[in-house]
Amino acid sequence: MQQIAINNRDGRRLSALLSLPTDPRCLIIACHGFRGAKENGGRIYSLGEKLSQIGMGLLAFDFQGSGQSEGQYSNLTLTRQASDLQDVINYAYQRFQLPIIALGRSFGGSTILAGASQDSLIAGYIFWSTTIFLKETFTGLDPVLADQLEKGNTIVLTDEKGDYKLDPDLFQDFADHNMDDYIRAIGNRPVLIVHGLSDEVVPTKNAEHLAQLLPQAQLHLLAGADHRFTQHTAQREDLTIQWLAKLWKDN
Repeated sequence: MQQIAINNRDGRRLSALLSLPTDPRCLIIACHGFRGAKENGGRIYSLGEKLSQIGMGLLAFDFQGSGQSEGQYSNLTLTRQASDLQDVINYAYQRFQLPIIALGRSFGGSTILAGASQDSLIAGYIFWSTTIFLKETFTGLDPVLADQLEKGNTIVLTDEKGDYKLDPDLFQDFADHNMDDYIRAIGNRPVLIVHGLSDEVVPTKNAEHLAQLLPQAQLHLLAGADHRFTQHTAQREDLTIQWLAKLWKDN
C-alpha cells in the first residue's frame, strides 16, 4: 500500500494508505475507531489485498490527532472527525472519480453517519462494531471519568498506547448530532452491518437499532466475536468481500 498525505480544511496533514488495483471499480474509504489508526493493528493490509482481488481500491486514513496525522488527540470530537472524513471524500472523488463505499470501525462508523450519510458521493456503507448510542457507550466504559467530562473537566486516561487526554468537548459535542436522522438520510443505499455478539465495548443493540432504521441493510451478528474481532478478523473480512462482490455484480 502506498502512503500518501491529504490536507484537511484546516491545513493539517492527514496520513493515509492507498491501494489501487488496475482499473478499479470503486474505492473503499476506511475510518478507524476510537484510539485506533489506519493500519488497524496491521489488519488493513489483508483487507487491501482481498479488495484488490475483486477490483476494488482502499483508502485508509488517520483522523487528525491520531496515528501519523497532525493535530492533538485531546481535541477529539465527532464533529471534527466528520469534517476530516468529508475532506478525504472530496479529495478521493476529485482524484479518482470512482464510486465510494464508506467503511467505519466503531467510532469511525459513527463518524461516517455524521459526516457522510447525507453525501451523494457515497454509494454504500459498511459498519463494523459501530456506536450509535454515543453517550451511553462512552459512559459505560468508565462512568466516573465520563461524569468528569460532562462536568466540563479534561481527563487523563491510560491504555496500551500510554497516557492520553480528552477534553470535555467530546461529550458536549454529542448533543449536536442526531444519529437517527443521520441513519435515515442513508435512504435506500446498500448497507452492511457486522457486529460481535460478545462485543464488550459497544452493545449489540447499537447494530440492531441501525438495522431497524435501515430495513434494506444486511446485518450479521457473529457469535463469539469481541469488539475488535480478535479471533474473527478473517470472518469479518470475508463477509465484507462477499457483500461487495455481490453488490457490484448486481449493479
